[in-house]
Amino acid sequence: MNNRLMLFVSAIMLIFLTTGKLAYAQDPDKNDQYVSKKQYDQLKSEMTKLQEQVQFLLQQQSRPQQAATKQSAGGQPDQLAKTEKDISELQEEVKTLKAQNEALDDGTTGFLLTGYAFAGYTDSQSSRSSFNAGFNPIFLWRLREDLIFEGELELELEDNSTNVGLEFAQLSYLLNNYVTVGVGKFLNPSNYFIERLHPTWINKLVDKPLTMVGNNRIQAGSQLGLQVRGGVPLGSMRGEYALYVSNGPSMRSDGSLSFKDFTDSNNNKAVGGHIGWLPFSGFELGYGFEVAGVGDLNGGTLDVVTHVVDLNYARTSKIILGTIDLRGQFADRQIDRSSSPSLAFNNHSSGGYAQIAYRPSLSRLFMIRDFESVLRYDWINLPDAPNFNDEQRWTVGLNYYLAASTMIKFAYQFDNKQGAQDDNAVLFQVTSGF
Repeated sequence: MNNRLMLFVSAIMLIFLTTGKLAYAQDPDKNDQYVSKKQYDQLKSEMTKLQEQVQFLLQQQSRPQQAATKQSAGGQPDQLAKTEKDISELQEEVKTLKAQNEALDDGTTGFLLTGYAFAGYTDSQSSRSSFNAGFNPIFLWRLREDLIFEGELELELEDNSTNVGLEFAQLSYLLNNYVTVGVGKFLNPSNYFIERLHPTWINKLVDKPLTMVGNNRIQAGSQLGLQVRGGVPLGSMRGEYALYVSNGPSMRSDGSLSFKDFTDSNNNKAVGGHIGWLPFSGFELGYGFEVAGVGDLNGGTLDVVTHVVDLNYARTSKIILGTIDLRGQFADRQIDRSSSPSLAFNNHSSGGYAQIAYRPSLSRLFMIRDFESVLRYDWINLPDAPNFNDEQRWTVGLNYYLAASTMIKFAYQFDNKQGAQDDNAVLFQVTSGF
């Protein structure tokens, strides 16, 4: 009787723990959270122990039943039949729960919702002052240990409506510790700022450098195609790499490039990449490139070659009682001369930016350690042709951190546009990453 009682108690515990945990994992709306990896491993361990106990009790229970059957055919046959039926049902229940456990293990997905939001105000000489706002949710799914999906939506108020855009959406496969393969729409890996610094809660200033905005931008913000990337140890140092093939840009009637690459304008794909060298913590020197072919207005193909050099350094030091952040980039793009009369000019563009930020985060003075001062110089040199104007800017900013990823940003911008009216501006933004 004791063995039989222990058998039923163990089985009930097994059913209770498993079904309860499975419901908890499969119905997050009822519990308002997901099962963590630690909780799931604990569940699996508990199930394994209970399964071992049930198997042991089944073996112990079968021995006296077999002996009793041999000694007497009339020794409570109904009771023996009932016990054998109960044992058979328990075995089927254990088998079913084991199958459910294995299915749960194979189908486990980790989900994370993150992103950032902002609201701001811009008052420039060339346009009317205006408030603006945006929200960028980022969705991350870990389908397996080696399979990850990530996507970002961009929702901004524009022209009296809400503009919805897809920043990126790609599926990545972790081949090994040094190689990751991704396919879909991804941030341009050949440009450090675009890929890693552009979110409003990371960018120290309200706007982006000149080479990355507007119709005259030198590079695309994202690519639609396939990429292979990873990191490699270099002794005490480290290296990073990214290589991609994607839909190429197309040419506008004035000679500038359009990077809306949902469909390729011809069969000449863009090929590019980035190589980063990290000799010590907080410092990275990188080189990016892209080679593409765009359709000429007369039906031919023009080669486009882009080079990008970037430098990034961030360090918190007791000597300066805070954190210094240095960023810089130079980009150069050359497009073959067109045979079309309207585009028969040297189509060469270059530009970049240099930025320094300092925050006295280690200061004993509570009133100043959450402030951050920023200074940036950026410029762009465009082709010597109609509708192109070289431009340079100085931007001075002051930020206040409400939290680690939440800040208020003020800035004043001195803008000098060759051949056009200066466009000085007052900029304000509140942003938060979550």
